[in-house]
Amino acid sequence: MLHVPESQPAQVTDDHQVETGRLALPSISEAALLRQIVNHVRHAFWAATLPEKRLLFVNQEFESIWGFSPLVAIHEPHRLRAAIHPDDRERWEAAALNPAGSDIEYRICRPDGQIRWVRESVFPVRDRLEQPVLLVGLAKDITAYKRAGEALRESEEQFRCFFNLTPSPGCIFEARTGKIIAVNVAFEQLTGYAQAEAVGRSLAKLDLWLDQTLPRLVMASLRQGAGSQRFDLTIKTRAGGVCDLMVSANLLTIGGRQCIATIATDMTDMNRLRRQLTESEARFRTLVENAPDILICTTLDGDVTYLNHPDLGYQEQDLLGHNLLDRVVDANSLREAMRQVVSTGQVVSFEAQFQFADGHQRWCAGRVAPIWGEDTVTELVFRLRDIEERKAAALQLKKLNADISEANAKLREIDRLKARFAAMLVHDLRSPLGCVYSALELFEAIGKPDEETRHLVGVARNSLERALNLLSEVQEVYRSEETGIVLERAPLDVTEVLQEAVDGVRPEAERKGVILRYQPSETLPQVRLSADRGKLLRVFTNLLTNAVKFTPKDGAVMLTATVTNGAGVNIGRDFIEVSVTDTGIGIPPEDLPYVFDLYRQSRNHRMGVGVGLGLSIVKSIVAAHGGDVRVDSQLGVGTSFTVSLPIPDNTESVANPMDATLSA
Repeated sequence: MLHVPESQPAQVTDDHQVETGRLALPSISEAALLRQIVNHVRHAFWAATLPEKRLLFVNQEFESIWGFSPLVAIHEPHRLRAAIHPDDRERWEAAALNPAGSDIEYRICRPDGQIRWVRESVFPVRDRLEQPVLLVGLAKDITAYKRAGEALRESEEQFRCFFNLTPSPGCIFEARTGKIIAVNVAFEQLTGYAQAEAVGRSLAKLDLWLDQTLPRLVMASLRQGAGSQRFDLTIKTRAGGVCDLMVSANLLTIGGRQCIATIATDMTDMNRLRRQLTESEARFRTLVENAPDILICTTLDGDVTYLNHPDLGYQEQDLLGHNLLDRVVDANSLREAMRQVVSTGQVVSFEAQFQFADGHQRWCAGRVAPIWGEDTVTELVFRLRDIEERKAAALQLKKLNADISEANAKLREIDRLKARFAAMLVHDLRSPLGCVYSALELFEAIGKPDEETRHLVGVARNSLERALNLLSEVQEVYRSEETGIVLERAPLDVTEVLQEAVDGVRPEAERKGVILRYQPSETLPQVRLSADRGKLLRVFTNLLTNAVKFTPKDGAVMLTATVTNGAGVNIGRDFIEVSVTDTGIGIPPEDLPYVFDLYRQSRNHRMGVGVGLGLSIVKSIVAAHGGDVRVDSQLGVGTSFTVSLPIPDNTESVANPMDATLSA
């Protein structure tokens, strides 16, 4: 619509008689003819003066587009400008200033609130001298066209988005030439060709086909009007890789051209999985058929559906379709196992006797497991193994264990008899030996013997002391075997016990010329144990006495004591470790495992007397206190015995005077 400045409103003058539907023209007949024409045109028509650009005439179609009458447009020209959409007003005003005319599309806002799109063409009318005398405009409502265009663009955009976002590679190409029209992102990712590289080129030039025979046949079939085609194809990517595809192709018409649209599914991974599955099934079948166990698949009722090999003695046809429970001597255990598997879905083990084809009944151990179908158990699989020989061996073992138990009972009875005999022997020997010892003391006290006789009396007394000590050790060993070691626990300072043991052994060490050292750790606190003082003193005295006994003159015996942290199951507990180390003759390696056994002495033991009871008693006492004793030795270098005793923590009571009887 022609722009009419608001400063120059239209006026009715004598020169131009302006009214609706009337145009002042030289010839009335021509004016009437022109009026009829423009009123029947399906466009809004208007005419304006030049150079004022004042409206002279507006046809009836104007009102159907703008929403107000031609009279309003002529007499209120400011409403024309106000009707232009604000976003298009500047562009509309610029076009109105063009003296040569213009073609423009813009929007108007009707009084009823509707927004219409208008396409307007403006051109000047010239006189015989080619001077512009009128300005004429034609405007058309193109709202429907605009909306159709927007719908088409939206549809195309939706198709483009769908085509590009679909995960399946897609390609559209001309049916006659094979020239590519469009490809999606999945096509680019699969082949390695970008859209800009692929569009406009033929599929043959992309060199995708390993074998072009099948694509040519399919495209020829589609061009001849065949329906949708589906085929498998292997292509070569730009990077040189090979992909297996399942392609769906359809013939369609785009812009009057026959085109072929293809959608592909990458089957490379699927085909690889199929090959792996086939190979896995072959391996599984080989393993199953060559497994040493019998594998049987059955229904939930026990009817056999599969058998790996006929080790039951039956041919496959003799079992397939028959119930496995019919081959079991007592089917209750097997039936119960099947019921548990079906109800719980768990693997159940069982043992049952099976009737073999040769008529023999043999024990088999087995497991029955579920075979799942979706969420329910559909079949059962049995694994059977012939355990007849194992059952026979178990019976023999049971009989052997009974014989061993009987023999052990007899041995225990013999041990009890031996302990009683030893107790009687010790008692019977201790009394006369004690009398002899007392007689020697009395003789020495009142007999006034000479030096030689006194020496002989001393030798006899020393021998009697060793004999009495030996009897005490024998008695203690057998008492500990029968009733256990009785501990009289009380709180004690272990450093005092160690010092007392050293003081007791020092005279013998000095007599032999052996250096005896006691070196408690400087960091050793005043450790207090809940222990039997007398028995611990005996342990350390025994170890020191043995060390001095087997150490030559000018040798050394070292007693050390430290606090250590436990290891293994004893992590978190503290122990006191007391070591007695000598530079004596050592113990042969083959004798080390047996040094704590009863009546066992080292082969190189050639000094003193004894029957090998001392170390056994040491180990029993230490064990009764919850500790341990170990030995390390090297021939010609020396031996080290280490006693490890647990230190009670703050939560343990160290004052426990009650006797504790522990098995030795």
